[in-house]
Amino acid sequence: MSAVTFPKSLAGQKSVAVTSATPAKGFFARVLDAIIAARSAQAEREIARHMSGYERGRR
Repeated sequence: MSAVTFPKSLAGQKSVAVTSATPAKGFFARVLDAIIAARSAQAEREIARHMSGYERGRR
């Protein structure tokens, strides 16, 4: 992607509003991301707990 800028005198505009290319995430997208992050952290804790049993020689 390329961008071209012109002086205001050539463009004929007083100002140009710049918006982000991606809109902000919606409420449910943020909730789903939080749920996924929490479940991933829980899975990592469970795996670590399981592996610590092997390291201690329990299993």
